[in-house]
Amino acid sequence: MPPKKEKKEHLAGDQANELIIDYLRQQNRPYSATDVSANLHNAVTKTAAAKILKELHEKGEIEGRASGKQIVYHAIQDPNDFASTEDLKAMDEKITGTKLKIVKVKAELKSLQGTLNTLKAAPTVSSLCETVGVLETEIQRLESSLKPIRAGPIKSISASEKAAMDVEYVRLETLLRRRKKTFKEFWGTICDGCGDLNPSDLWERLGLEGDP
Repeated sequence: MPPKKEKKEHLAGDQANELIIDYLRQQNRPYSATDVSANLHNAVTKTAAAKILKELHEKGEIEGRASGKQIVYHAIQDPNDFASTEDLKAMDEKITGTKLKIVKVKAELKSLQGTLNTLKAAPTVSSLCETVGVLETEIQRLESSLKPIRAGPIKSISASEKAAMDVEYVRLETLLRRRKKTFKEFWGTICDGCGDLNPSDLWERLGLEGDP
């Protein structure tokens, strides 16, 4: 045999009155008797809620108005709850100030995002150092190749060979200069983002060779 369903106790009298008034004040919006009873989980029956709301309205303790075929009730609004002209002006100024701050923060965010994208697209310090090292090694190799030629008997070369060597030398020198410039700009960006950290100390911490 299924257990008997426990009968729920309903409030009445002053307890029901206080519960309904407190609920209307907390919610600060209109409700019908059916809504009040349902929202209070039937602590006050629909019939009792309708009677209490009607009596409270007649006593002037709450407001009531017709809405379609039913009457809805709400707590009486306290005039002191309304903001004064000064309060509204202060709120408008606060809202304006907040909007300006939002615009400023968005602009800063956009700038930082652009810097971040630039840093992501730029070559890393290690790759730049490696490229510079390779180019310097290549120049040293070419210089070493030229030493015996310069020290030994002068061997005539054709104009086309000399032109080819000149072009290759200029290419390597230009490439080295460009890489050094790119590295210098990138290194400057990194140092700017490191605050008061000394560039020489940062260079040493990263374990990089040569001078920054």
